[in-house]
Amino acid sequence: MDFFTLLKQEVETTRQAISATWWFIFPVVLFYLFQIMWIKYVWGEYKKSLKYMLLEIKPPRDIEKSPKTMEQFFIFLHGIWSTPNYFDYYLKGRVKQSQFALEIQGVNGEMHFYIRTEERYRNLVESALYAQYPDAEMQEVEDYTRSVPKNIPNPDWNMWGTDYKFSKADAYPIRTYHKFQEEVTKGMIEPLASLADIISTLPPGHQLWIQILIIPIKDKTWRPEVQKIVAKLAGREVKKEAMAIARFFLEAISVIASAFKYIFNPVPEEEEKKKDEQPLQFRLTPIEKEILQAVEESLNKKAFKTKIRNIYVAPRKTFKKVYYQGVDGFVHQFNDPNLNTLDKDNETKTYANYFFVKYRMLWAQRKIWNRYLTRDDDGPNMYMNTEELATLFHLPDMSALSPSIARVEAKKGGAPINLPVE
Repeated sequence: MDFFTLLKQEVETTRQAISATWWFIFPVVLFYLFQIMWIKYVWGEYKKSLKYMLLEIKPPRDIEKSPKTMEQFFIFLHGIWSTPNYFDYYLKGRVKQSQFALEIQGVNGEMHFYIRTEERYRNLVESALYAQYPDAEMQEVEDYTRSVPKNIPNPDWNMWGTDYKFSKADAYPIRTYHKFQEEVTKGMIEPLASLADIISTLPPGHQLWIQILIIPIKDKTWRPEVQKIVAKLAGREVKKEAMAIARFFLEAISVIASAFKYIFNPVPEEEEKKKDEQPLQFRLTPIEKEILQAVEESLNKKAFKTKIRNIYVAPRKTFKKVYYQGVDGFVHQFNDPNLNTLDKDNETKTYANYFFVKYRMLWAQRKIWNRYLTRDDDGPNMYMNTEELATLFHLPDMSALSPSIARVEAKKGGAPINLPVE
């Protein structure tokens, strides 16, 4: 039988199979395709109906609080998470949870803090912040991204940007504020001080932007992965459940194998005690204990789906690589090789080598630029808990003496109780 005859028979067999089954396979396939397209459509329409606003936060001058204060703010924000019903999901289009954008802008030697939120959550955001920072100020402002042309890069302006991603599983935390402590005085080392110093050296027209997009997630999405890592680190890795019949045969084989092992290779009784039967504190090294504790503590914290990106924009004639390298140095201080690190994502970083460098570079720049302007969370995302977020974004205390931080001009106070009233 030659090749073409065999091919003809296979084609005929396939045709017969399709003609016999198309009536129930195709409707199922078409239904799932329609469902995907419908959800994408209603989500797009729902997004158009959302109204956002940008709030600038000005920290007080005499603030003496650690980033832990900001952690309470994020716990409060997490309370907006809710399960959409079928009507909201399939008809109204509320496919995803609401998003907040935490942003830092460095311009003209000044450091500004922003929170972008839906208008309906303004009171919630203000209440959460004022509860932790009563002397801070918050007001609605125009989007700072409009201070530069929208079509960057262009002949007059250049930019560099990147998204960040974890080097390990999300359950491993980065270096958080607990470890930013001076050994002698036990005082707090302000993590944002280095960024403020970088911003204070920016030439006129140069801007540094840091964007942290957060979406609250339910505990069932976050905790199972953390529990799995904790079990693995503690030497009690959870095994996948097998079916009853498979479990029976596996146990029977294990019993037979153990019997032969002890018949032909007897082990003294004192050697039967295995290492994993010893107490956990004796089995783990100091570093392993530290890692286990850090991961396990995440179980008690709320988490957000997080996107982190960085943009440096400046006039093309005075564009300097050293400024976005300085932001890299700022990010590196949160890295802990034993736990987790924030690495630049090569898929979104604005660089190109070897072939069609100019066009590939332009495409990469435009892509991340448009995503920043629209607060799009495409690209690498991470799960970060409230402690990690508070370390990255908080109001700097008075130990950060850089003049670049835009603070409240004067402390507010209530009217005296004995004020005469006519």
